[in-house]
Amino acid sequence: GINYKNIALIHQIPYLTELNIGHSIVSRAIWVGLETSVKEMLAAMANYPE
Repeated sequence: GINYKNIALIHQIPYLTELNIGHSIVSRAIWVGLETSVKEMLAAMANYPE
């Protein structure tokens, strides 16, 4: 699935409109908390060209 390590590779796929990343975020939230987990994924996704 999509996670914090491979999200950069996903950015190479053009024309994406949606990603299903809930499992990765919730799994990471066990260790760092939900707020931090969501912020980290949003930061990782911030460079995707629109």
